[in-house]
Amino acid sequence: MLRSITFVRHALPEVDASRPPGEWMLSSEGIAAAEALELDGFRASAVSSTESKAAQTVSLALGLAETDVATTPSFREVDRDEQVHEGFRDARRAWVAGRLDARHACWETPDAAARRFHDGLLVYEAEHLIVGTHGMVLTAWLATQGLVERGVDAVAFWESLRFPDVLELGLPLLRVRAVLTDAEGRFVLIKRTRPGQEPYWTTPGGSVMLADRSPEDALRRELREELGAEAELGELVLERQLDSIRSEIFYAATLTSIDPALADGLEFSAPSRGAYEVELVTPDELRTIDLRPDSLKRLLLSR
Repeated sequence: MLRSITFVRHALPEVDASRPPGEWMLSSEGIAAAEALELDGFRASAVSSTESKAAQTVSLALGLAETDVATTPSFREVDRDEQVHEGFRDARRAWVAGRLDARHACWETPDAAARRFHDGLLVYEAEHLIVGTHGMVLTAWLATQGLVERGVDAVAFWESLRFPDVLELGLPLLRVRAVLTDAEGRFVLIKRTRPGQEPYWTTPGGSVMLADRSPEDALRRELREELGAEAELGELVLERQLDSIRSEIFYAATLTSIDPALADGLEFSAPSRGAYEVELVTPDELRTIDLRPDSLKRLLLSR
């Protein structure tokens, strides 16, 4: 099972207007910078985007022949119809932020790019994976995993990436949730309604971000963002593996204050993601609703 991933953003390429960016090779400056990375590939599996500049970067960083680095289209840069012209970086910034407009009519969406990127990661079983990839698609994946905040924070992260750059992640990526109850013993849940689907309920929480100091701090942040709430955290009540990369833990928690007007999570201002409604649910009512995951519902009903 994967234990860690080292992402390598490619080094600086030689711009060749006569060829598509996917065929650009590294510049002399880029070759020197890639070699200077001197990555440790001991007991690691190395894989790269099929784009030459990414495969070159990984091979040089590891001291390998380029033919010794496996390639896959899963880690390619965002599919797009783009000409490098004045203002092209503004279109990229808007894409990274999730603000798609007419400029992105022929572009892969951030969610679609992140999904095929994640599916590509799930293929590998080595304990340590080194992945040669690109800035925009990597940022999109990090945002969908909750490791960087969508919007302006994602843009700031993307613009901070160097040519080349290295990001090391320990696995599993952790999501944290609160089995939150109020003074009357009611569960504080979020009713999720997506277009064309029956509603379901979840516990509040989200991903542990790169900036969070601990899972508990991440959960307190999520409660403030989603509910405008403060809570006392209790024991760990459930842990489950989502896939070979992600896991999720649930803490018992007691509500100490709540003011929905203070909630500022981005999901509440994105109609395309469906509706989020905070509801108080009694233990008896819990039996009648679709609380997810089902393993949590069974656990709570068995108490």
